[in-house]
Amino acid sequence: MTNPPRNTSQPRDQMPSLTVLVSLGLFSIAHFTFVLSGESPREAEALTRAFATPGAQMIHANGQRLRASAGLDTAEVVTRHGHHYYRPDIEHLNARSFLRKPRRPASRRWDPLPAIISFHQQLKAAGIRLVLLPVPSKASLANEASSPMVNEGYREFLRILRSDHGIEVLDLVPLLEKLSRQGTPPFLQGDSHWSPSGMSEVARFVAEKASVQPPGEPYQIVERSLSSIGDLTRLMGKATKEPLSSSMVLSQNDEVWQPRPGAPFLLLGDSFSNIYSQEGMGWGKGAGLAEVLSLEMSAPVDRIAFNSDGAFASREALLQDPARLANKSVVVWQFAMRELSFGDWKVLALPELPPRPPLQEKPQTLEGTILKVAELPTLSRTPFRQAVREVLLGKIRSGSGRITGPVILLGYAVQDHLPTGMARWEKGDRVSVQVIPWDTVEPGTGELQRFSLQDPEQKLKKTSRFWMK
Repeated sequence: MTNPPRNTSQPRDQMPSLTVLVSLGLFSIAHFTFVLSGESPREAEALTRAFATPGAQMIHANGQRLRASAGLDTAEVVTRHGHHYYRPDIEHLNARSFLRKPRRPASRRWDPLPAIISFHQQLKAAGIRLVLLPVPSKASLANEASSPMVNEGYREFLRILRSDHGIEVLDLVPLLEKLSRQGTPPFLQGDSHWSPSGMSEVARFVAEKASVQPPGEPYQIVERSLSSIGDLTRLMGKATKEPLSSSMVLSQNDEVWQPRPGAPFLLLGDSFSNIYSQEGMGWGKGAGLAEVLSLEMSAPVDRIAFNSDGAFASREALLQDPARLANKSVVVWQFAMRELSFGDWKVLALPELPPRPPLQEKPQTLEGTILKVAELPTLSRTPFRQAVREVLLGKIRSGSGRITGPVILLGYAVQDHLPTGMARWEKGDRVSVQVIPWDTVEPGTGELQRFSLQDPEQKLKKTSRFWMK
């Protein structure tokens, strides 16, 4: 970020009058709430109520520059009822759809879709699942009397990625709104980032949706109380501290948590991931998003995160070290939602990855929810001494973290002419079993009587299969 010029004194007769300054401040607010609104009058109305009512003002902190560690690139803050808001967050909410070409030529790659879709396709080809995590700003919740505010292109963005391309996007807007209405502040008061409690709820939500391993040995935590100056407070040239409590996560050796490059779970992130991890940001260490994900999942997590440029910085770093993907099952890509309007969405090509090593033949734990079962005849005493049943499992967690769902699980439904517990499994059941790859036992069991899943359209033909020990 280029250093702003230092303030220099002006002759009194050249300085703007108080009336002019007040007018400029009012014009700035009107600029955000009306001019930038384009074709979203409903959002403009909501922002008008939130930011143009008594108690709101624009602060231009000339000569003040936030440290690079904060990841902010402008010196403008909006204050309302004691809370500070980052100007680009407001601009993003009130601007025309980020899916529409900018009116003025842009040097950046403005469309996020090609970059996201390309990254998804490259990871999918390597057997890795992408989970997208756009983080709303607190400006989206500024008008407590109405629904959360989002850019007019956001819902279409979700539809295109989910429906047209099968990409998982975790929408945090309803969760953060719920927390706010329940009295749990999702964001810090004088900072542009989420609060520890807001981040913890997000981590719990992400862990539920994206965990790849069964829970292991729990991580230990150390509760800490501290206070610091928020990035927006500092940007305004003030030194008001804000207190908070956070949970520092310890590794199994009682040292502060560290990312595990060999873990099957990778978090790509920005300053929202780092806010409670990097001491230089002022809010402690060992308590960031990756750490709390480890805590929630009781499993290791790998992390690549930079405080700015969430649209491309973490992906570029991944390109420099593609070996980090060797054992991955899932990549969670977190970025601030304002990046959708202002980020440089570079389409980056992953290098060709080496073949992944085959899964070991030794048994590993497999947890999953039954999505579909092969129908069985009425079983009391059967003519089969042994018979095999197929079930389709989703929401997979595995000991290695390498097994991604859905998968077909095969096991004995009949032993010694009698039905087993597997014969009673039904759709919706959550099961935990020990498994090995099906091809390691197929020569000896493939000829047994089998109750197979109905698949007339051959959609399950390439689905991975595992044998239940």
